[in-house]
Amino acid sequence: MKNFKYLFLILSTILIFELINSNKAEACTITDGVVSESDIDSGCDTTPDLYEIVIYKLYLCTSIPTEATTTSAVVLTPCSQVFNNDSGATASVTQGAEIVLDGTYTRPPDGTYTHGYAYMDNTFGITWSGELDGAKTGTASGTGVFCGTKAGSGTHAQGSSHTNNSVCGSSAITAGKFVETLAQFGDPADAFSAKATVNNINGTTASIIGYLIDTDGNRAANTGEVDKLEGLVTFANPIVVTSSTSSLSMKFNVGEGMHLVEEGSDELWIGSGPFQAIMTAN
Repeated sequence: MKNFKYLFLILSTILIFELINSNKAEACTITDGVVSESDIDSGCDTTPDLYEIVIYKLYLCTSIPTEATTTSAVVLTPCSQVFNNDSGATASVTQGAEIVLDGTYTRPPDGTYTHGYAYMDNTFGITWSGELDGAKTGTASGTGVFCGTKAGSGTHAQGSSHTNNSVCGSSAITAGKFVETLAQFGDPADAFSAKATVNNINGTTASIIGYLIDTDGNRAANTGEVDKLEGLVTFANPIVVTSSTSSLSMKFNVGEGMHLVEEGSDELWIGSGPFQAIMTAN
């Protein structure tokens, strides 16, 4: 059963880190460990030190489930639940690290699974510090070539503004964990959007749809109703589980899992960026 845990982590990781960051930027140029300031001016993605997510339920599906609407919850008839933790299991993701979620695992029946479903918290923790080749001003405090995340929390919602989540200085920064609550897909200045779609992920045929849902599991009608996040993924290659399936191999790629961009007058804003995981059944 332990081997099947890796499959479930793949599902959750793909859903979260591709969905909430559908506007993928170019990778930051890093030379000898130093990030290019000019890349940050236009926005770029790089590697976070740590990313935390909370996962409640994961399913494998033989066809796409019926999506939630503002009056009905998702219909999971073609799906088999493979992971559950009613209190939520926290996964702390770092580049190349193995993760095991705390919860109850169930081996799916033998079959061909074309889709996956994940039910997750809509809060995410990010930690990072690094050096730039030009000085920036932290949105919270300080100015210098060393910057990092500030411990705290904020909400990405319709009508909200970016929280002061970065600090900069003339010496290395000890990063804190910034926790962001997602209550809007897209720019806070735009009309409320509870649905986001990402197609052809990293040049594959895989696609993902994410939904912000309310306490009844229905699609949220406004920012104030958002309680959780769910995602539906269409796999580029179906996952085939047979009686001979004994293990799953996994590779995480968080190389561009954080977004850096200039905001205001040379201020550095730090947010989440695209994240990929690849799974192979053996």
